[in-house]
Amino acid sequence: MENNTKGHPSVRISDIKIYRYDIPLRDVFQIATMGIDCAHNVLIRIETNDGVDGWGEAAPFHAIAGETQALNVTAAQEIRPLLLGKNPLEIAHLVYSLDRFLPHNSTIKSAFDMALYDIAAQVAGLPLYALLGGAKQAIETDMTIGICDPDEAAQKALAIKQRGFRIIKVKLGLDYDADHARLANIRRAVGDDTVLRIDANQGWDRTTAIHHLDAFKRFNIEFCEQPCRAHDWQGMRSVNQHSSIPIMADESLFSAEDALKMVHQDIAPYFNIKLSKSGGIHHAARICQIAETAAIPCMIGCMSESRLGITAAAHLGVSSHAFRFYDLDSHLEHAEDAIVGGIEMNNGLITLPDEPGIGARPDPAYRKTLEEE
Repeated sequence: MENNTKGHPSVRISDIKIYRYDIPLRDVFQIATMGIDCAHNVLIRIETNDGVDGWGEAAPFHAIAGETQALNVTAAQEIRPLLLGKNPLEIAHLVYSLDRFLPHNSTIKSAFDMALYDIAAQVAGLPLYALLGGAKQAIETDMTIGICDPDEAAQKALAIKQRGFRIIKVKLGLDYDADHARLANIRRAVGDDTVLRIDANQGWDRTTAIHHLDAFKRFNIEFCEQPCRAHDWQGMRSVNQHSSIPIMADESLFSAEDALKMVHQDIAPYFNIKLSKSGGIHHAARICQIAETAAIPCMIGCMSESRLGITAAAHLGVSSHAFRFYDLDSHLEHAEDAIVGGIEMNNGLITLPDEPGIGARPDPAYRKTLEEE
């Protein structure tokens, strides 16, 4: 689109629209702390007086971030009057204002942040990855298997490999025997050349985690995400010290302040950064800067975003060399895709769009079916 750079100081937010965005899943997605069969997300559209509009998406997981679609809609309605009339390019200032107004509610704030960055990149005439200082490159994502019957897990793993994916993430954390059988069946089905990652989603205490990981090391696991409860930082540190499988902090890591404390306390060697946890791109980039300074490799992850939110996360994922791992697959579990533009995926490799902004937005025909909140 045309570069709308005229009169930056005069650019103002003229309207904000809020939509419930319900996306049925192909199957129930179960993790140790919750399960869903539909992604109950929220879409935010920020419009400006210059005719540029930006889109953002919130994907709430109540067991992780303490938010639901209904809470997100209510919070968004409270946020709307704070932003109307403001300059959308003053992202750091606006994010600071949102944080002062709502110290928590990171998921819905991430949708507003995403829409602001979409506008800023369009005004600059740049794809978002370029605005963030990134270089376009193909990135390789894993594909996740939720907690399910071990035999079913093997079938899903083989299907994933046949789709060209080299990396599979496996959800665990409810039952040791089932977890062990699930990993054994998957490794048998896909062979030794497929990379396996595991995620316990807070399913274990520190003693249980050490025992389980010692048993699972025979399956050649790349790393384990969040073995212990989110508040048990020292437990996660102890597990990492006693396990040959490296640990990645996820639910324990929401903010730059968390990241700084984790570095000082040597909690985990890997970080998982998600827009829905951090409050959006602005804060996620701050976490990444701390990790990069401390030489901690990071993963850019997801909740249940559509290709809109996944595309925004992928833009951030090429902005720093600290990002070494990618878990950007939630849209592949959706039974419907109402997003136009966005990332392209082939054999697990993600290619970013080059148009200004995020480069993804709801299909206009689908948008007409949504009711504004």
